[in-house]
Amino acid sequence: MSRPLTLLIALILVHLPAAAAATEVQRVVSPGGVEAWLVESHEVPVVAVSFAFRGGNSQDSEGREGTANLLSLLLDEGAGELDSAAFQDQLNRYAIYLSFDDGRDEFYGQIYTTVEHADRAFDLLHLALTEPRFEADAIERMRAAVASDIRRQVGTPEWLAARAWSDMVFADHPYGRSSRGTMASLQAITVEDLRAYMADTFARDNLVIGVAGAITAEELATQLDAVFQDLPATADLRPVPDITIDAGATTTLVRRDGAQSTVWVSQPALTRDDPDYYPLFVVNHILGGGGFGSRLTDQIRTARGLTYGVSSSLITYEHGGALLASSDLSNANVQEALVVLRGIWRDMAFDGPTAEELEDAVTYLTGSFPLSLTSTESIADLLVAMQVESLGIDYLDRRNDHIRAVTLEDARAAAAAYLRPDQLTVVVVGDPNRADLRPDAVLDAAALAAEELATN
Repeated sequence: MSRPLTLLIALILVHLPAAAAATEVQRVVSPGGVEAWLVESHEVPVVAVSFAFRGGNSQDSEGREGTANLLSLLLDEGAGELDSAAFQDQLNRYAIYLSFDDGRDEFYGQIYTTVEHADRAFDLLHLALTEPRFEADAIERMRAAVASDIRRQVGTPEWLAARAWSDMVFADHPYGRSSRGTMASLQAITVEDLRAYMADTFARDNLVIGVAGAITAEELATQLDAVFQDLPATADLRPVPDITIDAGATTTLVRRDGAQSTVWVSQPALTRDDPDYYPLFVVNHILGGGGFGSRLTDQIRTARGLTYGVSSSLITYEHGGALLASSDLSNANVQEALVVLRGIWRDMAFDGPTAEELEDAVTYLTGSFPLSLTSTESIADLLVAMQVESLGIDYLDRRNDHIRAVTLEDARAAAAAYLRPDQLTVVVVGDPNRADLRPDAVLDAAALAAEELATN
C-alpha cells in the first residue's frame, strides 16, 4: 500500500465527533435531478461517497452466477483512456480509495478522497461507471482470483453450512444462487454479460447516494451530475419474488471428518419494513445478538462450556427474512447444545424477555448507536442504508426513539408471534453421533464441494 493511500485511510478513520453529534442530513438534488443525502462536516478535509444500485447479485442470470461479483472486481481495472495499470496509478498517486461490492439486493460502490483531490476522484469514478475497459487480461486475472477464492473456501465448515442451508431454505429462488458463482458459471461469464448487467442495473432511477465530509451542498450538486448524469435514466431489473425463508423442522447433517462441528439453526422472521421489526430486533439482542449479555451465550457457553461462541442475528433481505443462530463446537457437544438452544428459544417464545433484560438491551442498543457515526465512511454507508430501507431522512434523530419505544409487552408479543421453537431448521457440518442427532438427511461434504468445483 502506498504512503499517500495509507495517510488517507488514517484520515478517513479518524473520529468525527462533530459529524456524529450534528445529525442533520441534507437532501441534495443536482440540476440534472440526481439526489444524494449529505452530512456535511469540515473537521477533517476528506469526503466519503457511498452509493448503491438496487438489484445486487439476485440479478445474475441463471448459469452466469457470479456476474455481479466479477464486475465489482473489474470496474477499477481500467476505464476510458486509462488501462488497468494507469487507473491504479491514478488512485495511488492521488490517495483515492475506490471499491465496489455486491450484495443480495444491491450493488455497492464507495469512494474516499481528500478535498484536494476530490475532482480527480470523481472523474475516475465517472469513468469506472460509464467507460470500463474490461480488457481481456484483467478479466482473466480477476476470474482466476475468484476461482482461487472458490477453491480455498469450498469444503470449509462455514461454506458447507451456508451451502446446505441456502439449498434448503431458498431452493430455486435467486437468493439461493452462489454470489461468487460456481467454477462452471464463473468460466461462462463473458464481457457481454458484464455489460448487460451494467446496462440493466446501473441507472439513475435505481441509485441511492450517501455523502459525508468536507463538501457543501452546492459543490456536491455539481459533482453528482458530473459523476452520474451520463448513466441511463431507468433500470431494467428482473423481478425477484418474495420468499418465506423456511425449510421446516428438519435437521440436515453434512458429513465432514474432524473433531469440530459447525451448527446453523434458523427460522423465518420478517423484513426490515415490518412494523414489528424493532421489537424483534430487541428480542434478538437478548436471545443471541448481544454477546455475553445474551441468553444463548450465557447458557450454552458460560454456564455449560459447550462452545467458545454462539450468536444469533436477524437476516433482513428485501424479499424475505430469517432469524439465524450459529456456533462452532466439538462433535460431542452438538446434541446437548441443540437441546439447550431449543429450550432457550422455547422460553423466549412463551415468556419473552424479563424487564431487566429489556432495560439492559435498550441501554446498550441506544448507547452504542453513536459509535456507528464516528467516521465519514460509516456515515456515508449509513445514509445509503437509510435510503435503501426507506427509513426516512430524519432516521438518525429517530432511531433511538424507536428502540426506547419498545415496551415489555411489545417485546413479549414479538417473541410469541415470531419465535418458533418447534419449527427450527438445523444444519450441522461435522461428525457428531448420528443416533443422538437423528438427522432427516445426510449429505456428503466432498460431493457438495465437487459440485461447486465442476467446470461443466
